[in-house]
Amino acid sequence: MNSLAASFALRLSICVACSWSAWRFGGTELFVASLALFGLLLARPLIELASALRRRMRELAYRPVEGRFWAYRGTPVQVLEDAQHWRWVRAADVRKIVGFTASDGALALTYANRYGAMGQPSEPHFREDALIAHLAKERTLATLKFRHWVEREVAFPAQRLRERFGVKLEK
Repeated sequence: MNSLAASFALRLSICVACSWSAWRFGGTELFVASLALFGLLLARPLIELASALRRRMRELAYRPVEGRFWAYRGTPVQVLEDAQHWRWVRAADVRKIVGFTASDGALALTYANRYGAMGQPSEPHFREDALIAHLAKERTLATLKFRHWVEREVAFPAQRLRERFGVKLEK
């Protein structure tokens, strides 16, 4: 980005110097003719500068979700990761995809410390292993496909992270 700005400044100073000398030594007619030099020398750096600005703006806009975006068949799924690299899936997203009717209280009792409120604002989330266990109880085709997706995209990569970092699993 700095090299683009330096190139642009150098080209601009060349154009200004040429136009000034054309006006000083050749008069108004030569000055007007030298203005075409601005278009020739500044077009490419301006386009490159605009492209670099666009890339940088996209980078800044997507930085908060970079590498942490999950979607199941076009439906966004919020997945949070804790300090031990367990991934937690928002229960509302699971209900939106699968459509099961278990209440939050029943799920909290069934999966004691693997189902709870997380995030900002605080919402109920399944820990990855509790979600797989819960989805294993369902027998619909949509649930089986979603469980396979959770195992492949959420649980397995998190398990590899825990193994790589040497995180001891709690029993």
